[in-house]
Amino acid sequence: MIYGKLSLKDWRTARVEGETPESSFESYNFRLFFFGTLYNRDQLQSSPADSNAKLVADAYLADSNYGFSRLDGSFTIVYYSKEECGIVRDHHGTHYSIYCTPEGDFASSWTYLEKQSGKPFSYDPGALGIFLRRGLLPQGFGSMADASLLGGGEQFHMFTENGFITFITSELPEEVRSLSWNMLKEKSPEFKEMLEEGSFSLKRDHIFRRDPQIVTDITPDVESYSRRYGELHRQAIRRRIGDSHRVGVLLSGGYDSGANLAALRSIYDGPVDSYSVGFKGDAWTELPMARLMSETFGTCHHEYEIDGTEIASLPDIVRFLGEPFVEGGLMVNYCAMRMIGDDKPDVILGGDGSDQYFGTSGREVALHYLAARTGTRPLMRGVHKLLSCKTFDTGGKLSRINFHLGRILHILEGEQFGFSDSSLREIMLHPEWIASSMKTFPADTRSFEHLYTQHALLSDLETSINYVILYKASRMAQMFGNNLAFPFMDLDLYNFLQELPVGLKCKGDSVPDIARGRFESKYLLKYHYKSLLPAAITSKRKQGGFAPMPLFFQDPLQRARIKDFILSADIYEDFLNRDGVERFLNEYDHEASRKGGWFWYKQNKALQYFNLLTLVTWWEEFIERKEVKYW
Repeated sequence: MIYGKLSLKDWRTARVEGETPESSFESYNFRLFFFGTLYNRDQLQSSPADSNAKLVADAYLADSNYGFSRLDGSFTIVYYSKEECGIVRDHHGTHYSIYCTPEGDFASSWTYLEKQSGKPFSYDPGALGIFLRRGLLPQGFGSMADASLLGGGEQFHMFTENGFITFITSELPEEVRSLSWNMLKEKSPEFKEMLEEGSFSLKRDHIFRRDPQIVTDITPDVESYSRRYGELHRQAIRRRIGDSHRVGVLLSGGYDSGANLAALRSIYDGPVDSYSVGFKGDAWTELPMARLMSETFGTCHHEYEIDGTEIASLPDIVRFLGEPFVEGGLMVNYCAMRMIGDDKPDVILGGDGSDQYFGTSGREVALHYLAARTGTRPLMRGVHKLLSCKTFDTGGKLSRINFHLGRILHILEGEQFGFSDSSLREIMLHPEWIASSMKTFPADTRSFEHLYTQHALLSDLETSINYVILYKASRMAQMFGNNLAFPFMDLDLYNFLQELPVGLKCKGDSVPDIARGRFESKYLLKYHYKSLLPAAITSKRKQGGFAPMPLFFQDPLQRARIKDFILSADIYEDFLNRDGVERFLNEYDHEASRKGGWFWYKQNKALQYFNLLTLVTWWEEFIERKEVKYW
């Protein structure tokens, strides 16, 4: 853990406490502490004697606006000078989570900030309501109203300037910023005094340029793009493995992890351990494909099959995260990292984020675009609103229609698995807590390419990658002390893909064809690696890859114990409606006994259960201060 305070007055003596930094730099006018690892030292004109902290300081001092954006790694940076000080997270926030208070205090744990303040923090009911709806907290928010969560690629900095404070990111609604302004002045007399003096500003913003580029080359040189992509991918792996003597690879049996392994073997002939996780009884398991990949590329293979009892570890996960968080692959990441044990490779390569860098949901993007161009969006919204009431939430045909309508209409908001607003009104004490504090963006429907690129930025990158996929993967790796790296998240690859024609990301003959599902996602990656991977991998239709969440609530005895825990918790006095929760649990018992049914209906009901269980567990741990064990 690290913790400290941003201070211009004491910039020469300010320290970062807790963990010792990987390296530090100090000159007559600047001090910097670097935690983590830096991958692109070769691009920063480094010599072997230069520390990471010196390279980072040089980049910043050469260009204080964009110097940090040149860095690729997994890191936290804290810096001080007479004119500016701040804390910076890496591009996707794969290093520590960082919490900040209005007074400039920061730490990798909100519980530490609470302890330092000497008074209990208050939970944010709106953020917890959004968690029940989506499985994650709104961007920039923690579970506690007294400390905000710094996102991936963001900095929180203080600088000398007559002006005002903008503590919350400019992307959030005006009413939230106004509320935060008043809250800051109200909660901190010291801050109010400094504010009135006009002696400094405290700001939170992005350090990476994320201006979407629309590239529509209709006759791209695929071979040239393919060669360059392969070079950059190998370079990303080379940077991450360094001089490692033993490398690990997470294998799912698909293109992304297979491409990592194929590229690794083209530059490294040392020992490789591969790790795969499946689900017992899953007819769509990809474990056989992972074994085939292991045999093809010569790895020492390890497997684990989840049977549902792993849910007993959820309190340990919640306790480690410090926040409520649910996503279908959370337990997969947990089991994979736990399986590695004490005999650890020097570095482990994960295939996370590749889908999102290329862009996902091509069919839904095309359907939203066509609906906008034909003027049918208002009708779709009306039908979606009508079908969103609990009456139609049965798993039947109308449920399916509504599920797909929701994905099409809310294309810029990312996946939403959790309770609907009508269901939340039944289980929450105060309906006003359901209101979202997330800003919605108007869809850019000038062309399919514009909307696809906008979705890739707002939904895939800023939500899915930064707040879901890499968050759970990196945090579970930290929980078990594993060095997990993500080659597909390389900064050079990111910049390359920003200039890639949309047709090489999502390839279809026309927008109507893409809307019908006739397209190839991640086209360039598949084009490059098709000849390098086993034919059984490249020719199979993707079926697996989804964690079957009902497995965790399949056993009646286990479910009964979980139900008893939820109903005996103390959350009902302040936040949840006990009668509504009990009704949901009883309905789930009935649904669990029913054979068959639509996969996504059962999946979403199980995720609702998981969200509820996680929130109650978090509440008992952090609000009631009780150590939780289910059995």
